[in-house]
Amino acid sequence: MKATAIAPYAVAALLVAAVSGAQPQDIDLRASDGIVLKGTYSSPARPGPGMLLIHQCNMDRTSWTTIADELVDAGVHVLTLDLRGFGESGGEGMSAGFPTLLQKSAGDADMAYEYLAAQPGVDIDRIGVGGASCGGMINADLAARKPAKALMLLSSPPSAAAVENMAASPELAVFGAATEDDPVTQGVADALRAAVASSEHPNSKAMIYEGTEHGLPMFERNPDLEPALLDWLKTELN
Repeated sequence: MKATAIAPYAVAALLVAAVSGAQPQDIDLRASDGIVLKGTYSSPARPGPGMLLIHQCNMDRTSWTTIADELVDAGVHVLTLDLRGFGESGGEGMSAGFPTLLQKSAGDADMAYEYLAAQPGVDIDRIGVGGASCGGMINADLAARKPAKALMLLSSPPSAAAVENMAASPELAVFGAATEDDPVTQGVADALRAAVASSEHPNSKAMIYEGTEHGLPMFERNPDLEPALLDWLKTELN
């Protein structure tokens, strides 16, 4: 019988599929202070871009299930993370105060990013980061420390350092969405308008709505938002 040659890239794709599989995998990440954080890594079982998602501070990583599934179907490797004290992660959460959570979560986000970037088949030149509310704030700062191709912010007012990075990084596409009368992060609509306007990437965009919804609840009130966000992420990452 005549042997059939297999191209090297095909072998690599088969190895990725065999190692990663298409099923979500719950993972443990140990922070520098010993706290164990829970995440879920989902692979499309083929080489492709990556996306790190962090939840808002009244939810957990399961809030991203629908978004993650859509991205994985489009060939994106997705990691969702429970912040410390939320979901299945250890730690004090908000009990030590919001500034402390943000400070400690910076290192946690770096660790999650590095885990994602190290997975077989993940294209380190095509990694996106994003989140809702506090999760977006954390990942906006992450994008100033780590290479990112896309940044998604839902009701997340970025820090001055994050906005400075957006303005100085024309390769970083930014998507921001918020409501005009968000009672949780007042002024977030104007903050995201200004942040997106500072970006020189041609595909950066802001979607601002009437209403008071904060974070993921914007999807139900504004049915065009979720498909627009998914289309944008798929375009920017692929």
